[in-house]
Amino acid sequence: MLEDEEDVNAGYNVQQQFLGNHIALWRHNISEPGIDTVKMINGKNIVFDKLNKTFAGYDLGGEGEYNIPAVNGVIHVLKGVAPFHYNFYETLKFLTPRTKFGDYVVGKDTTYFSASSSIEGLPDENGNPTYVDSVYRTSNRLFESTRYLPRDGSEKWQMAEKGFGAPINNEDSVFVMIMPNDVAWDAAYEMLKPAYKYSPAYEDKIKGETSNQIIAIKEDPDSLQDISIKMDLVAPLVYNIHKQPKRGSEMWTLDMFKEYKGNGLNPESPDDYLLNTFGDTLRSIPGVWDKASLFGDAEAKDMSNGIAFEVDSWNFPKAYYTPDVEVEIENSYMFYNYPKYENRIGRSSKIYTFSNEAFKAVTDVYGKVSRNNFYHFTGSTDTSSPKIEIKLFGNDPNAYVPGAQVMSGKYDIQIVLVPRWYVDIAKASEIDEYYLDPESPEMQYILSHNKYKFKWQVTYCNGASTGRDRTTSAVTVESEGVKVDTVTVVEDFEFPYSYKNMRFTYPTIILEESINSKDFGNGYVYDIAIDKIILKRKD
Repeated sequence: MLEDEEDVNAGYNVQQQFLGNHIALWRHNISEPGIDTVKMINGKNIVFDKLNKTFAGYDLGGEGEYNIPAVNGVIHVLKGVAPFHYNFYETLKFLTPRTKFGDYVVGKDTTYFSASSSIEGLPDENGNPTYVDSVYRTSNRLFESTRYLPRDGSEKWQMAEKGFGAPINNEDSVFVMIMPNDVAWDAAYEMLKPAYKYSPAYEDKIKGETSNQIIAIKEDPDSLQDISIKMDLVAPLVYNIHKQPKRGSEMWTLDMFKEYKGNGLNPESPDDYLLNTFGDTLRSIPGVWDKASLFGDAEAKDMSNGIAFEVDSWNFPKAYYTPDVEVEIENSYMFYNYPKYENRIGRSSKIYTFSNEAFKAVTDVYGKVSRNNFYHFTGSTDTSSPKIEIKLFGNDPNAYVPGAQVMSGKYDIQIVLVPRWYVDIAKASEIDEYYLDPESPEMQYILSHNKYKFKWQVTYCNGASTGRDRTTSAVTVESEGVKVDTVTVVEDFEFPYSYKNMRFTYPTIILEESINSKDFGNGYVYDIAIDKIILKRKD
């Protein structure tokens, strides 16, 4: 530890751990039996047992040594020193040796000048205010519930800083926290590096292009990698006891959590989960991963505002960090409209509600659609093929990680196609009888005249300093269009660079129905109905 850090700790120990731990905010007399939780000036809550005349478990003095009146309060003599209990933040900041995790958290402290709390003096020669008593306050960005968006000049940073979204220095809170030691931290960092490989430049998908010149986002790739990995390691580590689902009929307590480590009565039940303060819902995967393993074999360590598990291994499933990307094709927000020539979507293109339950007689045979809807694309004319460019980032709320982004590494790219004739049922809001008989002439005709043929190609960052995306060659895919069909359009497609936590860029997939007049006569259709796009992570 540096010498100035030792000085800071010494002052902190005297002020907070001794003086602040023995001075209450309000007057507390021993008048009638009872137990009070006393708020001290250092923010700690200490138990005052008036019946047994103990404070923090220590006896008060004898007769005449308590309820001693003073001008500004009342004095009690204590036979001992009230023990000081660290909260999570104090543990990370003041206990030595500090871990890399602790360095990261404390490094997000921000000190700012508070004009409203300072005493203003006479203005200087330029009329600017001066202060005879300047007050500075310190806060930590990781504790905020909103993401921190620092600015560099007029440009926002490319990554919004993520944190716990929980005030882990708050003495009135009850948290559970995973505290990785350096072994766990280093192992997790190295494990994630291959998936967090960044390019020196990306195309800015928000600003687009001016004068045929791609507007590029240029950053240092090593810095982006370091920032992104560290904040993704830190953000999911805190859990609020009061926000967890009940264990049977009981609300969780810290003692229960120590014993069961967050596992409910039936750990394999989908209703049994852990909710961290960042907003992630973590469920066990039977036979693959147990969420109680997050806390390792560590014994729970009492903090003043909860319990900590100091772990020496990183036990999040890798799928939490490198999940599948599931894209629900719900509305025009998912269509990349620049450059405009990539889009030939007809005005009749729209989202259709398609209740799997209401149309159960059909969906039990021919397949269900996710979230009871799908998107139907049509061309600009009855005989023209639609062409669309879809943004590839997760927006499916039912996905394991709903907001997943494409990362460096390999994926299988899949498209979930919906039969064209589902559109006719959705329009009618009812099922005609012939849909229920696959042998009927009408249904035989429908099943043989709903074929799809389309081309797909992916645009993604190629690492060029211009930020220009690279586009794959178009590949043709066909489907019979009979059932809800998950088509793997390509296996082991490798994205060389990550988009994780990037705010203004993403890869896209271009889809174009690709039939001619002869195909149309052979049962193919010009339009296309899509449920979702899935990028399945290969590792």
